Amino acid sequence: MDHFDFSKIINMIFPVLVAAIGWLLSQITTLNTKVQDLESKMPMLITSQGIPTDSPISADARYKLRDELTKEINDLVVRVTLIEQRGK
Repeated sequence: MDHFDFSKIINMIFPVLVAAIGWLLSQITTLNTKVQDLESKMPMLITSQGIPTDSPISADARYKLRDELTKEINDLVVRVTLIEQRGK
């Protein structure tokens, strides 16, 4: 117990350290690839003024909602006009 053989310990730990460093480098490479992908897509997501752009899905949903609201407003205008005419 008094005598430790550090060379054996180093020989056992060395492959683990090499594998850990290899894994770390591969994770850094993957992260770098993801960051580059995001940076390339940024102009499609945010304008140069910092305003988020519309996705086709949200633009379509907003168009449908605006169309529904316009129809409802027009219906209300007709109803109000009819009520006003009845009151005269």
